Amino acid sequence: MAARTGWRQRWRSGQSGSTPTTSSILPFPSVGSARRVLAGTSVRRASTGSANPKASSSRFRRADSVDSVQSVTGPIAPAQLGVTLPHEHVYINMTRTTPQDGYLNVADEIATELDLFVAAGGSTLIDMTNGELSDYAAPIGWSNDQRAMQQNPDTGSRSVANVLSTKQMSERTGVQIILGTGHYYGKYLDANWFDRNSTNKIADYLVQDLMDEIPGTGVRAGVIGEIASDLSHISALEERSFRAAARASRETGAMVSTHAATFPTGLAQLEIMEEEGVDPSRVVIGHADTVKSVDYSLELLKRGAFVEFDCLMTCRVGGEIVRPQIDRRIAYLQAVIEAGYAERILLSQDICARSNLRTLGGPGYTFVLQEFRAIAVEAGIDPDILRSISTDNPRAAVFGA
Repeated sequence: MAARTGWRQRWRSGQSGSTPTTSSILPFPSVGSARRVLAGTSVRRASTGSANPKASSSRFRRADSVDSVQSVTGPIAPAQLGVTLPHEHVYINMTRTTPQDGYLNVADEIATELDLFVAAGGSTLIDMTNGELSDYAAPIGWSNDQRAMQQNPDTGSRSVANVLSTKQMSERTGVQIILGTGHYYGKYLDANWFDRNSTNKIADYLVQDLMDEIPGTGVRAGVIGEIASDLSHISALEERSFRAAARASRETGAMVSTHAATFPTGLAQLEIMEEEGVDPSRVVIGHADTVKSVDYSLELLKRGAFVEFDCLMTCRVGGEIVRPQIDRRIAYLQAVIEAGYAERILLSQDICARSNLRTLGGPGYTFVLQEFRAIAVEAGIDPDILRSISTDNPRAAVFGA
């Protein structure tokens, strides 16, 4: 509750204008304070503040960990997390970049996939669909209200339809689903929206999603992500998104999960996080397996971040295992384990297209727990380490020290 009070206080004392509420910020109806008191995220704050002088002067306080994390159906304690996929999507719209295969929006198909995940021993999925990827990312015909289907035009939050349909999917399948909040990359970003909002204000919206509600839903995000850059450099807009994410993490203790595909830009992403006073242990650098050098992953690990090999959706295509893709990732995994970083690796599939579904020939949500694990054990990786990577490591990343 202290963090929520701090957010309200900042608007009163740190910015001009009146204190915003859900109803005054947004075109969507508020669900009222009764639904906002879904059991709260309890924050453990560092007693010494930030070692970064610039970050220390920020109005944002520093929080290094949390005692519980919010799922779409309520809070989860560390012992309840179980076998976890740390970077996935339930409903998503990526048609701006993959128009032929960029929708996940067929509820029965997704329910079947999640049922397979549960049958394989899975418990929790972290859904990294951010504001931009939530546009019309809900089952076909879910709502005739275009406002509910679209990314929130004021706060940049996920669409109401995306959040509530994801909650329904969690209730239907029993999978614990934790939502991310934040912004994607380059061509997905609305430059006019960024022009209208300061970096601190964008951070405030993220804090609102985490500590109050994703507007109009009564549901709170549990982590920050995926925060994205997609080229060999970080653009000015993307840098502002990363800085806002860092400030929201310092305020709430929430984990930050990033998108850094193909190019080794996770190093620059981590540098921004550190400049803003975020402990590297609260940062997960995503898609590290798409960078064709294990030295990149080792450098990130050396600097204290979590490294995520999460593009395993490329390892099963058309119902067939793609050995070059999986063999390279297993070689990377062996290298980082041998270097002593087994406790800081995360594995996921990043299901983000219909062709990724197992029933359509892709890996589905079970590949990490089934084929990948079997091939990794055959290659000599300790099965106990693999089990820990899917249980202990996500718990450490989500909840912190």
